[in-house]
Amino acid sequence: MNETRSFIAVLLPSELKRDIYQFTAPLRQSPLSIKWVEEENYHLTMKFLGSCSAIEINKASNFLRDLTAERKPFKLQCGEVMVFPNWHRPRVISLSLTGDTEILKNLWYEIEIGLASKGFPEEKRKRFNPHITLGRLRSENSELRKMIEGKACPVTGKNILVWDIRLMASKLTPQGPQYTTIESFSFRKTL
Repeated sequence: MNETRSFIAVLLPSELKRDIYQFTAPLRQSPLSIKWVEEENYHLTMKFLGSCSAIEINKASNFLRDLTAERKPFKLQCGEVMVFPNWHRPRVISLSLTGDTEILKNLWYEIEIGLASKGFPEEKRKRFNPHITLGRLRSENSELRKMIEGKACPVTGKNILVWDIRLMASKLTPQGPQYTTIESFSFRKTL
């Protein structure tokens, strides 16, 4: 059976991706052991679906098409650089998101509940924390906070107009993941 590693995401404008990448350039030069996300791969993950059959992809597509038909576009803004789970044990470096986050969280919840009713596994996390992953630490390092804290992030406050969500395919390669859009689902109601 041919399966596709899939997830649902909000993609970012190219200009914003470039600005984020330029901001992280000095951090990339650090001796810290971090697997940085490539510029073309910055996105906001709404839900990771895992390996899906063509039938499951079709189920997800039909659900997302119906869900987005009744939605309006909304706005997000880039926030501050942060880490997960915390500064004492950082594993992921990310960029927080602000703006219409309640709309985003409600959308996440509807996706989560709706796809669970279609047979997809529910997330273990019960809270959605919107962010853009910048990199993953390969080992713990106490120097990270000193490097990031106090650095002005030039993308803080930049707007992201969310017009759609995407069902994405992820192909893992030795050079890193390659993402392609399976289908785009536009919010059909006007602002």
